[in-house]
Amino acid sequence: MIRCSGIWINNLVYLKRLEKNANISRRSSHKNHIKGPKKRTEEDDERFAQSFEKMILMAKSKEELRNTDR
Repeated sequence: MIRCSGIWINNLVYLKRLEKNANISRRSSHKNHIKGPKKRTEEDDERFAQSFEKMILMAKSKEELRNTDR
């Protein structure tokens, strides 16, 4: 999974733990509303684009390896 900020998360357990901690902090803040995430910056967009391109290249190389092994 790639987050909007370009961070890769491969571990589902880690992702669930992040969600759980966020929910706990929201409940304990005693506020009725929660501010949303920070707005994406140009750097975030660029990092995401680089991560996405890297992921596609990795998938293509794996596919090529599978085709050459046959």
